[in-house]
Amino acid sequence: MDINSAGGREAGLSFEKLAAVADYQSSELFSAQEKAALRYTDEICRGSVDVPDQVFDELRRYFGEAAIVDLTATIALENFRARFNRALQVPSDEFCQLPADHPALKAAAVQPAPPS
Repeated sequence: MDINSAGGREAGLSFEKLAAVADYQSSELFSAQEKAALRYTDEICRGSVDVPDQVFDELRRYFGEAAIVDLTATIALENFRARFNRALQVPSDEFCQLPADHPALKAAAVQPAPPS
């Protein structure tokens, strides 16, 4: 969320939209296409990568085969980086300032502090 939010903001993504990612399904800030991509992201980032046919059907309404491959590669890379950083307790660079009640901050608070 940290470095990607900085890049997203630089590309014109609003802070409000970034802060709403955790609740994208019910948010009016995301288009149907964005929601399809975010649902796909959720499925890929679970413990299993068995993506339901319904998610792929929805994705294919908005993206061609090459775009789905690119989207999958991007999601997999970001999932890898997030898991790597969490496992090694790599601290945030503070590029993303989320609201205090954001789910990402709550999840990070569960992690023990890195050794000094």
